[in-house]
Amino acid sequence: MAGLRAVDDPARVHAVVVGVERYPRHPDWDLPGAVDDALRFHKWLRKGGVPEVNIRLLLAPDEDSRARLDALTRAGELIWQQAWTRDELMDAFTQDLDDRTGDLLYVYWGSHGVLGQGDRRLLLCPDASPKDKRCIDTANLLEYLQRDDLPGFTQQVLLFDACATFLEHHNHPTGPAVADFPTVRRRPVGQFALCAAAAGQVAENDPVVRSGVFSHTVLDWLETNAADVHPDLDVLLSHVRTATPGSQTPVSIDIRALDGSRERLLWPGTPLPASTGRSQLALALHDVLDGDLRARCLEHLAVHCPGTHLGACPSDEQLAHALLVAERAMAALVELVHTRNRGAADQLLSLGRTHGVPGLLSPLEYASLRETLDRAPRLPPTAQMIAAVRAAQPFERAWLPPKSQEAPAVVQLMACVEHFEEHTGGQSMAHPGRQLVPAVVRFTELLAALLPAVRAELHAWADRVARRLGVDDGGLAERRAEALDWADTLDPAVGRPRVVAQLDAASADPATAGDSDERYTCVMWLGTGAGDLVQAAEQSVIALSPRDVVRRIKRTLSLLRTVTDEAPVVEILLQPDAVQLPVDSWNGADDGDDLPILLGVEWATALRCAPLAAEREEQRQDGIKSRWAGRHNDTVVFLDDEHTQGYAGYGALMADVSAARAVVRAGPDGRDRLVQAALRLGYPVVLWDRRAAGQVQDTHFEPLRPKEAVDGLPWRVRDYRARACVNPAAHPVCPAVVFEAADRPLPPVLSLTGLSGFSDLPDPCAPCDSEEASRR
Repeated sequence: MAGLRAVDDPARVHAVVVGVERYPRHPDWDLPGAVDDALRFHKWLRKGGVPEVNIRLLLAPDEDSRARLDALTRAGELIWQQAWTRDELMDAFTQDLDDRTGDLLYVYWGSHGVLGQGDRRLLLCPDASPKDKRCIDTANLLEYLQRDDLPGFTQQVLLFDACATFLEHHNHPTGPAVADFPTVRRRPVGQFALCAAAAGQVAENDPVVRSGVFSHTVLDWLETNAADVHPDLDVLLSHVRTATPGSQTPVSIDIRALDGSRERLLWPGTPLPASTGRSQLALALHDVLDGDLRARCLEHLAVHCPGTHLGACPSDEQLAHALLVAERAMAALVELVHTRNRGAADQLLSLGRTHGVPGLLSPLEYASLRETLDRAPRLPPTAQMIAAVRAAQPFERAWLPPKSQEAPAVVQLMACVEHFEEHTGGQSMAHPGRQLVPAVVRFTELLAALLPAVRAELHAWADRVARRLGVDDGGLAERRAEALDWADTLDPAVGRPRVVAQLDAASADPATAGDSDERYTCVMWLGTGAGDLVQAAEQSVIALSPRDVVRRIKRTLSLLRTVTDEAPVVEILLQPDAVQLPVDSWNGADDGDDLPILLGVEWATALRCAPLAAEREEQRQDGIKSRWAGRHNDTVVFLDDEHTQGYAGYGALMADVSAARAVVRAGPDGRDRLVQAALRLGYPVVLWDRRAAGQVQDTHFEPLRPKEAVDGLPWRVRDYRARACVNPAAHPVCPAVVFEAADRPLPPVLSLTGLSGFSDLPDPCAPCDSEEASRR
């Protein structure tokens, strides 16, 4: 923006100064201090050499100001004119300027104001009232002052100290009564207009010093820095935007710069949304926010988005405007609404996406993500990590890097988060109305794959954000699996540590008479995540009780934790004909200070199918790999009692080659055969209730949500068992799930290998006490 050209002769400077302090038709609108601000502006002009006759001082004073004005007039210090009507104010521009000529025109206006339709800034005149809001449109005034029959005044500076609140804020039944200036032919004129408040904001007035906050800031600067009435407009604009205290944001509007260029600055950094968008959102808010929910939302926004400056009772238009322009405000609102009204949250999300609200994450989501990254014990080299993540993002190659590569790692990662928030994702074609995974969540999934120490926290964070945004569950699970697969390609040796126990049923040993009849042989393998599985002990030579098996698993886990930081997963390998064995619900031993351990609750546990004979295993693995590719869809094969007859079960399992889940609802008579058939046909996930007395309904498995992401199903089963331990009566399901991960290899088939090798690691399956030693 070009500056003012020098005016050598102050006599070539003219001004129209307006101060509306009293509204006779509605005294509640009286604005103490408006006259004082006008007089102070008048005084600044006079000190700069502007002749008194060049200044039209139009005032609507209260009684106190009137007494002071009369005294100044009698002393010959000023000439002023009462202005109690809109017509008198308009005449100052339509008639009184006709016989004047000059180089520079100042307009100062202090009064009440509102924001009308089409974002029109309206100045309320002294004869206005709630039912007859007589006003002048600032944009119309700017256009009129460009009329080609006005001599000179090619430089114009206009300062408006007035509110820009929405009309709905006043809760009046009638709209504004705008009087337009005459239509004129216009000429090029350099105009600079500065308003006290951004759209929707109040221009604050300080009753103690009897001055508008905006006017006080402007006049302080003018008196100090522009005694020659020739201010540097760029510096003035910058000063008032940074120095104005309170909850208002001074803005310049419709600038026709003095170099002939034009720009429109309505809110620093964020364009004012179209009024149609604000109206649509205001209508939606009116429909979906009842009294209690509205109060909760305003309280939530006040705490987490204080920059909205909404106050206690904002109108729907004010709230809509704040949601559209204030960073993360819409996300914060939806964060609260979606827990009570999913349909309303989806409607608000759709409007927010349509109109490009800033900030996809809520303040709480953003803060919790940063806290999680701060807790990561060891971050990889940030530049390498960001480069790897950038290469893995398929939707955008030219993304904005962090501002400073020297910044701390978490700062750089959060800069990436802020960038990816701009990419909200599209709509699912397979499931209309369901949202695709946005870029910022895909980014955090990639980070989770790289940061095992906080992976669970990042996954939980992504789940919460996805639920709020209405993201497709299958899509999120698919992106998560892709991220983990991607991380494996960066370092194939890195995987999750695990303990694998292959169990076979065995007959009772006469030496253990009196104990439970359940006996098992057990072979253990260890996997640190950095190589192949390693045999931890040879096959047990005697049959072990369930308690002894759990002891061995516990000791093996303790051993593995000494060489890896990440919690291992327990994988129990069962023969297909042994699926009825309740190994996933064993109670552990209680020896001395050791606490009982419930397998499946204490550890992340998954049942798996032990390898079949070589020729069958190859076919089964092929089936697992092909069906695993579609594990994130909602296709579930439900097997009932009717499927136990003939080949009905086989037909149902083979009818859909993409189905990755089988849920067995049949009763105990045919349940095992259906589970075994699903395992042999290469189904990665088979879910059933081993203790159900008869056929069960779909709702029986609702607490486990079998239609949701496959990858998290074993952990959902574990969590359900944990709740069942607390309140068994409320959790009657006794679920079992076989979970076959295509990329996690199984140990060799026992019958085809000698298993003669031993690990260099200590043997966790060695006898732990004299009792077990004597049995050996």
